[in-house]
Amino acid sequence: MPGKRLDDEERQLIAQFLWDGLGYSEIGRRLQRPASTIQREVVRNGGHNNYRPGAAHRAASERAMRRMPAVDDLDVDDEAYSFDRSPGKVQEFHLRLVAMFRQTGLSHTAARVLAEIFMTDKGSLTATELVLRLSVSPGTVSRSTAYLQSIDLLRAERDGKRMRYFLDDDLWYRAWLSSAQRNSTWADTGLDGAEIFGLGTPVGARLKDMGQFFAFVVVDMESTRQKWLDFFEKKKRARGEVTEDA
Repeated sequence: MPGKRLDDEERQLIAQFLWDGLGYSEIGRRLQRPASTIQREVVRNGGHNNYRPGAAHRAASERAMRRMPAVDDLDVDDEAYSFDRSPGKVQEFHLRLVAMFRQTGLSHTAARVLAEIFMTDKGSLTATELVLRLSVSPGTVSRSTAYLQSIDLLRAERDGKRMRYFLDDDLWYRAWLSSAQRNSTWADTGLDGAEIFGLGTPVGARLKDMGQFFAFVVVDMESTRQKWLDFFEKKKRARGEVTEDA
């Protein structure tokens, strides 16, 4: 069952599949497990060339006995496979989502962090959960989440002693607004530069073109912004989320 601890039989199969030259994604499909679970299991227990199923199973049992917060104990993949979701389709979409985020300019780890949080129904994960899901260091998670917060794609709140990261309903609007502000800066800078260098000079003409282009973009984005705000307000009212002050 996806999200539950690997058993001895599954670990024996992992060793055999590795010997046969299969990759983590294919092993995951055959066992109906996330590829990330297979990768964590192998990396944690000697790596691709030194994985020993018996030793891996004993180590997992010892962790469970010590009540360590190992990834197996947290069932971190359970939620993604609830509601009768297909494990294979979930895995494929996970890879597609990460690739799409990377195409927008995010680093590999930042894209993985955002995808992990997107694929939880509650829309949030703690820093510890991200470390365990991604098999990366706390420092790596800290740097990636800080960057995502800086571009308004994540919100952080203290959850007891832990830091929890959230997706807001209006996250795309806030990210878009940051982009609009940058475009406005480009427009102002280009037009100011054109005046300084002279509109009749090659540099001035080039800067004028830049400024006018982004000025047009800003006008269009403002129109889109107002349309979205109207739509979002109607959506919140339909869900009963508008307060008296709104």
